[in-house]
Amino acid sequence: MGAPKQKWTAEEEAALKAGVFKHGAGKWRTILKDPEFSGVLYLRSNVDLKDKWRNMSVMTNGWGSREKSRLAVKRTPPAHKQDENSLALSSFVQSDEETVDAKPVTVSSSLDVTPPKRSIVKLDNLIMEAITSLKEPGGSNKTTIAAYIEEQYWAPPDFKRILSAKLKFMTGCGKLIKVKRRYRIAPISDRRNSSMLLLDGMQRISPKVDRDDNFRTKAQIDLELAKMRTMTAQEAAVAAARAVAEAEAAMGEAEAAAREAEAAEADAEVAQAFAEAAMKTLKGRNAPNTMIRA
Repeated sequence: MGAPKQKWTAEEEAALKAGVFKHGAGKWRTILKDPEFSGVLYLRSNVDLKDKWRNMSVMTNGWGSREKSRLAVKRTPPAHKQDENSLALSSFVQSDEETVDAKPVTVSSSLDVTPPKRSIVKLDNLIMEAITSLKEPGGSNKTTIAAYIEEQYWAPPDFKRILSAKLKFMTGCGKLIKVKRRYRIAPISDRRNSSMLLLDGMQRISPKVDRDDNFRTKAQIDLELAKMRTMTAQEAAVAAARAVAEAEAAMGEAEAAAREAEAAEADAEVAQAFAEAAMKTLKGRNAPNTMIRA
């Protein structure tokens, strides 16, 4: 048998809270390896950290062992009680020093209760809401926008990368205006003009692509090859320069198409990441029952 576990000190509890705040719940090995906390938590294992965090989370709601036993026995409580317990478990992290990613504690699973349906919010709308609510002169930067959303809603682990892609996309389509790394909402008239220009540009490009696809027939290519055999050095140089220019133009169009494809792929990744995070990650204060959809 191993040595008896020592009682947790206030310093160890504070280090655990700070470690969860920095690395997130579930990153117990990372917290123990962090030089900032290893000096205090050197007597603890990752299992100790997990159990202690679960107990601290339960006690935050004022539930002791008796209350937990009573909840486990009551398998079919009234519907409104189920919702209240689910909300309490989902929002047990409320203070500024404990604003961390956390999963609902084990007690909720013992109730065998289906969690309430959560409302869906698009990331585009949250970015607009953040900029509008912050009311910063000259617009808001990515850091303040991310902080606002993380305080109000759920966020996946790679939220900063997803937010960067979404801000870039919204700026490119004219919804936002970026000036000196700050974003502000574009006026409605500018957004309409941007949409019309984008549509008009697509309409102009499409016929051009069609013409380019059918620009040279096989007979024309054979004719040009025959001419090249009888060209002087100067004429050959001019023809080569023209061919290079046409190739560069084609490459430019291909790169533009690739950028559009990358933007679409990034948008799809945003949607997938937020859908997965909705089932795994909790980050709520004023709206704990709301999840984000890209």
